[in-house]
Amino acid sequence: MRPKLVTREAMMPVENKFDFRKISRPVLEFGMLMIALLYLFPVFLTFLNSFKTDAEIVLNPLALPQTFSFRNYAQAWKEINFPVVVGNTFIITAFSTIGIIIVSSMAAYILVRTHSKLSWGIYFLFVFNMVVPFQTIMIPLNVTAANLNLKNVLGIIPIYIGLGCPLAVFMYHGFIKTIPVQIEESAAIDGASPFTIFFRLVFPLLGPIHATIAILDVLWIWNDFLLPLIILPSRSTLQLAQHIFFGMYRKQYSLAMASLVLSASPVVVFYLLLQKYIIKGVAAGAIKG
Repeated sequence: MRPKLVTREAMMPVENKFDFRKISRPVLEFGMLMIALLYLFPVFLTFLNSFKTDAEIVLNPLALPQTFSFRNYAQAWKEINFPVVVGNTFIITAFSTIGIIIVSSMAAYILVRTHSKLSWGIYFLFVFNMVVPFQTIMIPLNVTAANLNLKNVLGIIPIYIGLGCPLAVFMYHGFIKTIPVQIEESAAIDGASPFTIFFRLVFPLLGPIHATIAILDVLWIWNDFLLPLIILPSRSTLQLAQHIFFGMYRKQYSLAMASLVLSASPVVVFYLLLQKYIIKGVAAGAIKG
């Protein structure tokens, strides 16, 4: 018998046809899902316990409530004087956010269009203030606010504007650099003033950054506790009013949970409506810059 010829292809080792990517992607998606559920679990626990009594929460915070009743919400609404504190919080958040958008966009526009060492120095001063911890300026800020009679609902607004400008200027600065200057030069030739050029041409083009900064600042100011604590009288905002449920002789977890749900609901709805602009605005303002 003639020996069987062995080809070169037969002598080569058999390649492993197993594709790890087919398994790694589902595993990765499952891991990300578990992480998302882990972060959402405190939200679910807060909402679940808002329908319980204090005794039920202490005995078993993970169990379902015996009866789903809105009595905690009604009592929390009354005790924190919800219409008044939510009105104060809305005024502070809305006017502070609008002020940050207007002041920061104007400052960033001047810094971009003014090509000088001074403008770059001022820009880097804004950037440096982004990394300064609030605790380092907390006491001097409190003393300054007292001397300028800013320790009230309207007085805290310029303080928020000053604290929110560094990040906003950084984002506007990067985005404005992508706007062609020829558009502004054409308008200037037609006789448009600098204010007209900015508010009629440049400002509308900053829409993605406006939305991004609005979302970030609304979430920050609405939920802020430390600055109102040192500036405003007690029970002036939603976050300060919720503090009444915890004291030396009082710990009402049920009312606190209901109050947290009430205070978080408006800003959560606002975030869900505008969340698509966050990635778009951050990418346009930071990466392109």
